[in-house]
Amino acid sequence: METQVHQTGIMGKQPVVSRTREIIELDEVSRFIGELRGCVDPFALASWVVEEAEKLSLSTKLDEAFDEKAECDPSIILSVLAYSYATGVFSSEEIVRNCRTNAAFGALAGGKFLFRQELTRFRRRHRTLLMELVARVFVRAVSERFGLGGDEIAPYLETYLRRVAIERLDIARHLDAVDEC
Repeated sequence: METQVHQTGIMGKQPVVSRTREIIELDEVSRFIGELRGCVDPFALASWVVEEAEKLSLSTKLDEAFDEKAECDPSIILSVLAYSYATGVFSSEEIVRNCRTNAAFGALAGGKFLFRQELTRFRRRHRTLLMELVARVFVRAVSERFGLGGDEIAPYLETYLRRVAIERLDIARHLDAVDEC
């Protein structure tokens, strides 16, 4: 019975079973996501962000979701913010600075100079979209790290990773609110 429960993911704090039948504890997944910046090559992570954003754009009508008169390509801002939140960079001011000094951020920004206000405005207007992309990046990272297929992620683990994505967006919102004071 216990192995059936582990394989189906019925219980909340239950381990994940990898393809090699190794049990992966939720704490291990949590630790990995918390240290994502140091565990995954920055350019690999950036490429996952772009790939997941492209998949997301195919499954939703992204063009309709964005402002027509945006100064910067909205997909650039979406990718930069998702990468930032996935790696634990939350302050819009710090994101702007990283776009000018960090190669992976700069590659995602496409050489564009982003401004704190446009990042904050974008996050406010497209919170659901950002949350979805960050959650997909987390699922991708966990799948890659632990040898799982995207369809092999247990529903409770996907829910957990979505909650982590929401927490990260909340942290960014709070830090930006402090910066505006």
